[in-house]
Amino acid sequence: MGSFREIDPTQFARYFLDVPYADEDPRQVMDVWLPNEGEGPFPLIVFVHGGGWVSGNKRENTMPGVFKFPSQGYAVACVEYRLVPDVHWPEPLEDVRAAIRYLRAHAAEYNLDAENIAIMGNSAGGHLACMVAALVGLPVMNGRRYGNLDQSDAVQCLVAVYPPTDMYQIDLCDRTTAEDQAAATDGNTVRGDTGEKGMGKMHNQLMGVSCMDNPEIAATASPIKFVNEGFPPAYFLQGVQDRIIPYTQSVSMVRMINEKCGEGHAELKLFPNADHGAAEMKTDDEINVILDFIDRHIWEGEHARTPLPKEIALL
Repeated sequence: MGSFREIDPTQFARYFLDVPYADEDPRQVMDVWLPNEGEGPFPLIVFVHGGGWVSGNKRENTMPGVFKFPSQGYAVACVEYRLVPDVHWPEPLEDVRAAIRYLRAHAAEYNLDAENIAIMGNSAGGHLACMVAALVGLPVMNGRRYGNLDQSDAVQCLVAVYPPTDMYQIDLCDRTTAEDQAAATDGNTVRGDTGEKGMGKMHNQLMGVSCMDNPEIAATASPIKFVNEGFPPAYFLQGVQDRIIPYTQSVSMVRMINEKCGEGHAELKLFPNADHGAAEMKTDDEINVILDFIDRHIWEGEHARTPLPKEIALL
């Protein structure tokens, strides 16, 4: 996983840094960014950073467009969560769910619209965002912890950028060669053919076991296993040449959502030449498409937008 520069908070007029949503670990904090203008309450986009569950932080500029969302009338909460090896599954998920409950409980304090919350994540963060969306209303994985248990952790829509969605299949893919993949898929590999080994076993480190050898345990962290009729509208972005997460992870997830919820409930944009984290998925044009999707599911009626800021200041 590459390293990213952090954003400069001073470019925003209104923000709250290192807000604790739980008190068990110093990493259980988040930053809340508000639009520079407007009275609110503001609809909220919760962003979950990537990093293979082992690295990354809430202020890294892994998805530059996230920090442009406040210019379009959205509050943004960037969630820090505990990482492997300090914790294992499902603790990172419980952190993100706790953050959403905290935001709902304290919506008035931060001038947020608690009824309109989108969630977005990239890579490992996309996985956690998918899990939050998949578990809405299900009587499973209810080890709800860290306070505000009277609040919902439901979200109104999901944006997932190259997320893992099936831990068993990722482990299976990591153990096969490009030739094996081609033989099993009529000549098409399911990951960009570079000889690299995908997640590098980070998914197994998250679970504390081999996912391929323990499919029942792997299923507990696989969003595709929890898709149900209550899954929120979703938009996925994925590169076909992704050497980390096979693009079939998003294809299968979107297919499952639409089977359960109706055709068009989930959308997928594939980038034929894009690798994991490719810049072409992070352009202003793509950010505007993401905003179009979120607008449709958050705002009532038309939502006037302005041109995106050209740059995000970095430290």
